[in-house]
Amino acid sequence: MLLALAVLGPQAQAAAPSLRLLVTTGTSLPFADISQGSGEARLLGGIVHDWGQALAHRLGREAQFLLMPTRRVGQQLREGSFDVQCFENPRWYSAQDEVWIEWLPRPLMEVVEELVSQPGMPLVHRLEQLQGRTVGVVTGYRYPLLDPLFEAGRMDRSLAHNESRLLQMQSLGRADYSVISRLQLAYARAHDPKLRSLVASPLEVSRTALYCLRLRSSPIPLSELAAAQQALLSEGRLEEILRRYR
Repeated sequence: MLLALAVLGPQAQAAAPSLRLLVTTGTSLPFADISQGSGEARLLGGIVHDWGQALAHRLGREAQFLLMPTRRVGQQLREGSFDVQCFENPRWYSAQDEVWIEWLPRPLMEVVEELVSQPGMPLVHRLEQLQGRTVGVVTGYRYPLLDPLFEAGRMDRSLAHNESRLLQMQSLGRADYSVISRLQLAYARAHDPKLRSLVASPLEVSRTALYCLRLRSSPIPLSELAAAQQALLSEGRLEEILRRYR
């Protein structure tokens, strides 16, 4: 009997449900390397991938990444098709969404968004300097500092699917400035020589803490997820992952 249990033990562990992590297809490197082929989108790497793998391993589960367009996230919340989504912020969700989700208490990290431009453009120190300018932003994202200016018609939007595409558009001069995270800009400069000349303005567009959220219908308790995350952060695993993409 003991021998049978010993043989079945690893099989039972392997059969444990996966940790289902939701990833939006609008995410780009360094956060997510998403295949762009004609078939089904797949997550190949990036910060979200590596952190998801680490979190799943800590929980004794396999990581299962579910890729969805941003416009379908609300549907996934209602259907309960995943367990966790990481590198998110509560401000990006409505009060109605709180029926479906809850947040792990400790933030993972903070990201700073800046205005990036080609050399020769005036550095932006004040919002007033954006009057009449075209600013590149990601479709579907909220920009609390800039949205009132867009809505008032004081400046124009140039839309892109993700920050990586925004940088390419910026290099072609399709916007005066683009809103890019500091981490994204550092990654782009390190991996694409054409983008190394881009300049960041002193004005910060946002400074945002990123968290993991849990779907309330998930069978994995919030306390278990929070303990696993805390252990990984205390060990420096996230910082180790971030160093790979800087």
